Amino acid sequence: MAIPNTRRGLLLAAPALLMAAPARAHHGWSWAEAEQMELRGTVEEVFIGPPHPRLRLRAGDGVWTVELGNPSQTQRAGFVEGSVAAGQEVTILGNRARDRAELRIKAVRLQLGERRFDFYPERIPG
Repeated sequence: MAIPNTRRGLLLAAPALLMAAPARAHHGWSWAEAEQMELRGTVEEVFIGPPHPRLRLRAGDGVWTVELGNPSQTQRAGFVEGSVAAGQEVTILGNRARDRAELRIKAVRLQLGERRFDFYPERIPG
């Protein structure tokens, strides 16, 4: 039995849409609180790559996912492979997830000692 073109198109598109949903879900700022916070902790893991470079950061209340800017923003901020390593202490300025059960923050700045990486300088309070 032949599948009509419309249904065939939907069947072919469905896997792509399902795979794209998680990627779409984290983009933008709607998932994050408006108010910024500071988070201090020890870097456990660094990932540089799409869709967003990110860190796993051990803080007093657990292990956080720290989303950085998109790859080009992150690189423009001077943050590249090797900028931060596991075991180093950093401070993050950013917007945490609205869902307080989720330990996730969108970083606008990462500070390592005196070195600062400003991913979203326009969002950093003056």
